[in-house]
Amino acid sequence: MIRVHLALADITGARTLMQEIEEILHHRPDLGTLVGEAEALRSRLGEDRGSSALGASALTAAELRLLPMLCTHLTVQEIATELFLSPHTIKSQMKSIYRKLEATNRHQAITRARELELIDR
Repeated sequence: MIRVHLALADITGARTLMQEIEEILHHRPDLGTLVGEAEALRSRLGEDRGSSALGASALTAAELRLLPMLCTHLTVQEIATELFLSPHTIKSQMKSIYRKLEATNRHQAITRARELELIDR
């Protein structure tokens, strides 16, 4: 998938996927040839000096659906009920959104998403 993002000149999307791969390799460093492939992709990403600004493509469709719900005063449980998902799924998606938007809490994520015009003001 990183190669696809690079082919589409979506450096942000490629970097986001690379972060996810690095997190997996941190927990499972014994994945054989995948470690070498990850190194090669990391090297290729290091060569590309594209924009580091986050684009909508870095968020998954599920995360983009959740993003407007973060602007409400609904609890995680209430959001889960609205979206017919488990609270665990919502928390997981929120954590991913925070990481991708470089936010540490809901307010920062909303502010960053508005700056990037991912959601309306």
